[in-house]
Amino acid sequence: MSLATLNADPVAVADPDADTIVRVRDAARAFVHRKAALLRKAGTFNAVDGVSLDLKKGETLAVVGESGCGKSTLGRLISGLMRPTAGSVFFRETDFSSLSADCWRESRQKVQIIFQDAAGSLDPRLPVEDQVREPLDLHALGTETERRAKVRAMLEAVKLGRHLWKAVPSELSGGQQQRVVIARAIILEPELLICDEPVSALDVSIQAQIIKLLIEMQERLGLTQLFISHDLAVVRQIADRIAVMYLGRIVECGPAEEVFSAPRHPYTRALLAAVPVPDPAARRKRQLLSGDPPSPHAPPSGCRFHTRCPKAQPHCSETPPVAQTFGDHEVSCHFPEDAA
Repeated sequence: MSLATLNADPVAVADPDADTIVRVRDAARAFVHRKAALLRKAGTFNAVDGVSLDLKKGETLAVVGESGCGKSTLGRLISGLMRPTAGSVFFRETDFSSLSADCWRESRQKVQIIFQDAAGSLDPRLPVEDQVREPLDLHALGTETERRAKVRAMLEAVKLGRHLWKAVPSELSGGQQQRVVIARAIILEPELLICDEPVSALDVSIQAQIIKLLIEMQERLGLTQLFISHDLAVVRQIADRIAVMYLGRIVECGPAEEVFSAPRHPYTRALLAAVPVPDPAARRKRQLLSGDPPSPHAPPSGCRFHTRCPKAQPHCSETPPVAQTFGDHEVSCHFPEDAA
């Protein structure tokens, strides 16, 4: 059953494009940070504020930025775990945010998410084999024999030893727990896999193993991935494109190699300058940002980055920047950097 037929109510249909499986259009998500009182209105803020992006079939789009910039909220909007308060999220031809609760559950076969906290994502009482099998049981896919065979094939694919199949999560290391979560997410053969900081809690050596595993699974199953991270060194290993977020908005988006070699937004340059260099003898010019990130409860007027930007002019505090396009590279800045 296709997603277009899951909801009995009519839904908006995006422009057909076989290569684009996700379209986010002016999406925003508001949260209440101050409850209403007798003489006071409730206070709200937008964790995601007017984001638009496309995700092409088979690619890995990385969303990067500081903690609190809205990366995880964007991932939850795209997965359907949250509904936007404004704008729309299309999965294939269907407005994903308009699906009813029952229809959304059916669509979960096509969209899966991996969370940062692997241990918190697993049932502490169930053995590994049962946890990976659970999605097949929920969606009633295959016979008893077929499910068992598929689970064991998937556990072998993620390189989890047979001696661990009957173990409970507390008996596994962090990397092993993450392999179980990955196996459970891809056993339904989803089209879209959302990875929300999947390696940030792991040792560097284990991070490399998990990244290699995700790349192998993408090639084997033809997955499309949204990879959320604050670690640009990790992102460089896996991303085809990079979207940089700041205070709920995308400030730069383009091919990964272009963003790394010729960043055009001052914020992107500052993020790249903060990446550690493995050679202790290497020297480079550090680009330090002044001040702390503004509160999302009261974002600055105009360009949201102007309070910390070394290139800020009076105009920046008055007028929001309009996105400028340089080939496949898009940047929202009044004074974008020269690619040279």
